[in-house]
Amino acid sequence: MGKYLAQSKDIIWRRIGDDIVIIKDGGISTHVLNKTASLIWEMCDGNTDIGKITSNICKRFEVSYEEAYADVNATVNILTNANILK
Repeated sequence: MGKYLAQSKDIIWRRIGDDIVIIKDGGISTHVLNKTASLIWEMCDGNTDIGKITSNICKRFEVSYEEAYADVNATVNILTNANILK
């Protein structure tokens, strides 16, 4: 069974171009995600596991599975540590 992640409920987010802006704690904390991190963020729906997210990133950016997996894990760790993914 894979690791499933979901976006925190106590945030507000909007897509602006290729980026996503996430506002937390009533505007005290703001995060801007680049194109790749934005795609990962959108797939963290509580139903898509890390393996599927990684496969989707491979297809989208034509990178190896290992490279995509490292990027997905790094992004997920940052977003989890920021308490915007659970």
